[in-house]
Amino acid sequence: MTTWWRISRSVLIALWLIVITGTPPPAFGGNVLAVYPHFGFSHFKVVMPILNELARRGHQLTVISYVNHPQAAEWPNYEQLLISQAGEDQSSTTINLVPLSEHTPTRSLLTLFWEYIALHSEGQESCERLYASGHVETVLKRHQTKPYDLLLTEYFNSDCQLALAKLMDLPIIGLSTCALMPYYYDRIDLPDTPSFIQSEFVGFAGVLSWDERLVNFIQAKMLKLLYKYHSIRADNALVRKHFGIDVDVDEVARTQTAFIFGNQHYSLMGSRPQSRQFIEVGGVHLTSQAEQELPPNIAQFLDQSEVPIIFISWGSMVRISSIDADKLAAIVEALERQPLRVIWKWEADEKPKMDSTKFLFVKWAPQLALLCHPKVELFWAHGGLLGTTESVHCGKPMLVTPIYGDQFLNAFSVQNRGMGLKLDYEEIRVTSVTQALNELNNTSYATRSLGISKIFNQRENSPLESAIWCVEHVIQHGLLAAEMLQSPGIELNWFVYHSLDSVCLIFVVLMVLAYSLCHFSGGSSSKSFNGNRRRKSKRS
Repeated sequence: MTTWWRISRSVLIALWLIVITGTPPPAFGGNVLAVYPHFGFSHFKVVMPILNELARRGHQLTVISYVNHPQAAEWPNYEQLLISQAGEDQSSTTINLVPLSEHTPTRSLLTLFWEYIALHSEGQESCERLYASGHVETVLKRHQTKPYDLLLTEYFNSDCQLALAKLMDLPIIGLSTCALMPYYYDRIDLPDTPSFIQSEFVGFAGVLSWDERLVNFIQAKMLKLLYKYHSIRADNALVRKHFGIDVDVDEVARTQTAFIFGNQHYSLMGSRPQSRQFIEVGGVHLTSQAEQELPPNIAQFLDQSEVPIIFISWGSMVRISSIDADKLAAIVEALERQPLRVIWKWEADEKPKMDSTKFLFVKWAPQLALLCHPKVELFWAHGGLLGTTESVHCGKPMLVTPIYGDQFLNAFSVQNRGMGLKLDYEEIRVTSVTQALNELNNTSYATRSLGISKIFNQRENSPLESAIWCVEHVIQHGLLAAEMLQSPGIELNWFVYHSLDSVCLIFVVLMVLAYSLCHFSGGSSSKSFNGNRRRKSKRS
């Protein structure tokens, strides 16, 4: 009876998909476990289209996450197990993760260290919530009767969830929602060249100077060591605490990772050496539907505008309404002087008293739809990767005020590509804002942004198509797919990997040759000199 019910349910799901979408499911249906314990909605937003498409194609999904997927109920083969509390929703709210008063204006090594500590603490909190939820025990029990084929998860600031891949013997596909963290490069033998590849934690303008290369080198190597000997050990201890077994999640990641999806694209981040296992899916969260979602009040403001519009939004992790009073006054004064209208994402109930014909303050804005609207000609952002990517997609110049984390890297990427300018928070004054807006009025920024937008959007396969192909490839071939993709370099220690044994041998041989040449050359010269002295003494 149970077997018959499962077959009937699968047939009904397939028929439902054909009727609703007009697209038959794939010949094989995978059973996918997805674990995304981070609390940020912006993180989960990147993977949502991938999960949606997998569900649409008939794969069975069990999704453990902190965020309540607003479309989950549409898919009978999509089950979500929530870590968050009932009624807790971040999909249309803004949290003040980093108050503006605590912005980090410098990328010093000390600042980077404290940012790592903050990320480590967040990761451990996410792990504790994950294991306290009881969902881990649920999926482990299910796996005994209906095995999972694949673990989809996020590679960000913790790896405790990888114990599931070890216990279930599953291949892993990781997703990095920001530029890939430096401590994940070695898992897929992705070249790490600090002379020109900037880490997620830093950000510099143009070609790196010697001192910038030094900082970039030290932080990349330091963070790898910190993560390996601090975060990984904490993850292993947590797994031991809950399961009573010893699992090295770092080894699991190295041997069972098939692909890592990176939420980036070379048109923004720059061209770099690649690994076959690293797949650029920057823009995967963009949908044609989101480009059309304009509420009536915003649509009316746009329609009535006879001058260009600047859109101001600092994302879902920072409340711009907490801005210092002097900074707010400077921005408003500078904007009032410009022939622009302003749509401003403002989270507080109390809004600044401004000319309503020029300023429109909204608590939540359909960002993609606004950026792609022809009347919006400039975007003032904080440098979050989702907003930056959306602006690149729509081809709009940017003014970027980074606050923390990867926002500095993204801001410099925009500036280095000629698509906008970086304006630090502490530099916000009437004169600096006015100067930046006047500079961005130069048509070269709009032209450059449109050109890069075309490159960003014109790809051999869409980001979603690339991601789905990888997922279904791993579902079909399992751990063998991961094994075939992996570079032999991940098994080598650093000494052998960099051929230092060969370098040392060559160095020793060269030293011996140099010594021998000097010795014999010196001996011959001495004999010749003594011989000449004896001949001269005889003649005397």
